Amino acid sequence: MTVLRTLAATVAVAAVALGAGARPFTPEDLVQTARLSGPVAISPNGASVAYIQTQYSIEAKRQSTRLVVQPLLPGGEPVLVAEHLADPPSAKAGGGGGGKNRIQASQPVWLGDDTLAFVSTDPETHTSTLFSVRSSRRRGWSKPHAVLKTAVPIADVQFSAASGVLAFTAEVYNGTTTLEETAELDRQDRERADSGRVYEELWVRHWDTFASPKLPQIHAVHLARKHDGSLRPKQAARNIIRDTVAGGRLEAAASFVFSPDGRQVAFVAKKPGADYAWRTTSYVYLASVDGTAATPINANDKGASSSPAFSADGSRIAYLQMAAPAYEADRNQIWLYDAASGSAAPVAADWDRSPAQIEWADADTLLATYDDWGRRKLARVDVRTGAVTPIVESHSVGTVQRVPGTAKLLVDYSGFDLPTDLFLVSADSGALEQVTRLNPRLGEEVFLSAPEDLEFAGAGDATIHGFLLHPPGFDPEKTYPLAFVIHGGPQSSFADAWSSRWNLNVLAAAGFVTVAMDVQGSTGYGQNFTDAIRNQWGGLPYDSLMMSLEQLLATRPYIDGNRLAALGASYGGYMINWINGHTDVFKALVNHDGMFSTVSTYYSTEELYFPETEFEGAPFAPEARKNYERWSPERFVHNWRTPTLVIHGERDYRLVVSEGLSTFTALRRQGVPAKLLYFPDENHWVLKPANSLRWHREVLDWISRWTPASADAGLPVQPAARFRVQGDQ
Repeated sequence: MTVLRTLAATVAVAAVALGAGARPFTPEDLVQTARLSGPVAISPNGASVAYIQTQYSIEAKRQSTRLVVQPLLPGGEPVLVAEHLADPPSAKAGGGGGGKNRIQASQPVWLGDDTLAFVSTDPETHTSTLFSVRSSRRRGWSKPHAVLKTAVPIADVQFSAASGVLAFTAEVYNGTTTLEETAELDRQDRERADSGRVYEELWVRHWDTFASPKLPQIHAVHLARKHDGSLRPKQAARNIIRDTVAGGRLEAAASFVFSPDGRQVAFVAKKPGADYAWRTTSYVYLASVDGTAATPINANDKGASSSPAFSADGSRIAYLQMAAPAYEADRNQIWLYDAASGSAAPVAADWDRSPAQIEWADADTLLATYDDWGRRKLARVDVRTGAVTPIVESHSVGTVQRVPGTAKLLVDYSGFDLPTDLFLVSADSGALEQVTRLNPRLGEEVFLSAPEDLEFAGAGDATIHGFLLHPPGFDPEKTYPLAFVIHGGPQSSFADAWSSRWNLNVLAAAGFVTVAMDVQGSTGYGQNFTDAIRNQWGGLPYDSLMMSLEQLLATRPYIDGNRLAALGASYGGYMINWINGHTDVFKALVNHDGMFSTVSTYYSTEELYFPETEFEGAPFAPEARKNYERWSPERFVHNWRTPTLVIHGERDYRLVVSEGLSTFTALRRQGVPAKLLYFPDENHWVLKPANSLRWHREVLDWISRWTPASADAGLPVQPAARFRVQGDQ
């Protein structure tokens, strides 16, 4: 492993130095990167980590899945434990199926220092098997051995060595007592002649799936070690939350954690009820591994809960809590629950940041990840004083785990110019040690542009932060087109992190100066800044974007103001439609899964709490209706003139495909150049590698087509073209 002292500076200098000899980064490079998939498991003795690595091959048209064990000791080399090669499309069409090696590993979990388990789910039989492999110095890793077979697919597998309990989630029907009952009901459902589904309440579908009568619930089974060292279940798995009195269906939607003694689990579940679609209320529940019911520890809270974490002695549970009952972007605040008294109190109540995950470092200290000025940082939080001390402030920290027996943490860590890898972090100093090198060619043979921080004056006297990436071989004496990227959410951030979807280096490598700004609504700049977008969707954020653009063009003469392209997804796609109705400064636009009409979106989306918070009510309420109509891009389609690429997925139930079709219709019916890229098998994101490659090729082709170098290159942009004042907005 390599010790990285000043990591950000080191990587940035390396990227510049290698730029002359390295080739540009391409969509083909991005699609074929090796990626971490699912949870990373640390062995009980802290000596090794196990992870799933996936990688797609464009030539073979298929993806490999590898189970890898990486020693954490210096000089340790990764060991391939299992590998699965998916069938190429031609084999699937011909009915071949199964891939090379039918066992496809997922969800690694350690059952001992030398025993690793993983799940393999058979898509044909709809069953799962938990396999184990054992390591020895002489023979290496053994062949897979079946520990547990389940009648239905399982997920979120965890094991407590303290109690010998294996726990997992499985989707089961309400009222069933065994997994076999659910499997039989599934079989009957597959064999029925009709395909109709009946709903009497909302939450008909979510994200990309229609709701079913089944719910993910937690199951537990005690494992016993046999004389040969192998493990076997003592009895059938038990649903440990089945009888919870919750006023309806209890859905363990988030992962769970074991107590230190392995006798309890803590998990988060949304409050059931008829208001499920327009409330975010959820609780932290406690359940015994030998029981059948769970109890909430924070039943008086109104907002969403997340990230429960037991203290080392099990006496306290730290968790994150929002206050508002229908606002998914409310500030997460740290709370500490005392098991003896049953009471809870806030920690660091005045900290104006919204942590995403917390974990215990020691009895008096929590670790928290959080967005802050374009980085996802890691800090120590003193539970006694509330003092917050950042320990990793560069790039972006993902999931954090403690390494047993050490003062170190295991994190996934990345940057715009640093593909995601696993790192060890000192919990005291924040010093980083790289554990994996999944994509060593990137940054060495392939040039990655280092980000430059930007700050501009925005609407309402706000400071607007963002990033700029230069193309390879950048020469400030030349001029370049601009890719102006607008993030979705809208309550999110363009953090300095690697992305397999909106990767800014792909745009920069195509020859565009690439800029991404965090305007009002973004996270990491205080809760007031995040809240500032409410009932202001086309107001403050739009003004800040255009003000930032004007300042950018005034201070960066190498950006050709006549060759500007803007791109955005989700809320960013909304903003693309809004931009088209309010300015003609851009030569090309790209709208991915964006919003056409705020009103139609309300009646077709699933999470109603989102628009009801953003627009201060439902559109059937007269006063709120005014807000929806005020900020609807559909009102301004008569002004649309800019060539636009529209992209939408059929399985997007957040912003349904009719929003994209409506956008395309409005453009072409008025004679505006446009193209529709439709994916029948994608949701709000484009996840399949081959589809991702097509997405990138279409996007780059579109923005390059409409921003060619011309005789007008470098000439000032005419002031009249900057803004088109509509008056009634």
